[in-house]
Amino acid sequence: MIADETVFRKKINFSNWVAAEPESFNRGLLFGDGLFETMIFDQGKIRFSEFHKARLLDGCKILGLEVTGLSTIEELERLLRLNFGDENPKRIRLTIFRKGEGKYTPLTDEIHEVLQIQPFTPAPSFKNSAFVHPEIYLPHSPWSHCKTINALPYVLANRDRAQLGMDEVLLLSQGSYLSEGGSSNLFWVKAGEFFTPSLATGCIAGVGRSVIKAYLLKQGITLHEGFYRLEDLYQANTVFTSNVTGVSYLRMIEGKKLGQERLRMIEQLFELKGC
Repeated sequence: MIADETVFRKKINFSNWVAAEPESFNRGLLFGDGLFETMIFDQGKIRFSEFHKARLLDGCKILGLEVTGLSTIEELERLLRLNFGDENPKRIRLTIFRKGEGKYTPLTDEIHEVLQIQPFTPAPSFKNSAFVHPEIYLPHSPWSHCKTINALPYVLANRDRAQLGMDEVLLLSQGSYLSEGGSSNLFWVKAGEFFTPSLATGCIAGVGRSVIKAYLLKQGITLHEGFYRLEDLYQANTVFTSNVTGVSYLRMIEGKKLGQERLRMIEQLFELKGC
């Protein structure tokens, strides 16, 4: 070992540690220092690409990540068409993280990129059971609306959801206001008007959320963004969650039935062109 050299080892079984490449110990792994985008590739195109681009660039600005070498949407689409064609839709995760080692203090703002490609699975039309997590509260910060790879609140919340056999977990802000679902934004409708929690509750600025907001604005339909309590959901005509894979109606929260009005106009926003 050379003086001042950093050595990396990884454990492969019991007490057997072997040499590891430095790239395996990146700042994404060590510090959650990065962002990711979950996107849908359909008919040779990334759906809602402008929303993804805007969110990613906003996140890079807030985290201080250099975007000079960031892949464009068009570059990603060409790569995906070349390797997977354009007939079967795919779920794409683009992860970017800051290069270099260092400790908390970064040595550079340049980035690495990683792609994960999976078959596409649409959001379930209905989620029969949901609960409000009693212990995990989302803080608001300058980056809380960004889709960062530091996702421990969502990991633990969904772990608890799975152990309880529930379909959805709702998360509150530190002021006990409604914030979002375990992997989705939250909406509800009452008397023809739409409601969703403010980003100031600590929720992520989801692409599905942005798509719905843009549609409602175009149609002249009222959307309220603010601070709401659980009781507001029980008075709604319908409650649903949204992410880039689609919308899911909630049927019940902690044993209480919810309104079941269907919103075909919202569902159509997320239908694949190839279907």
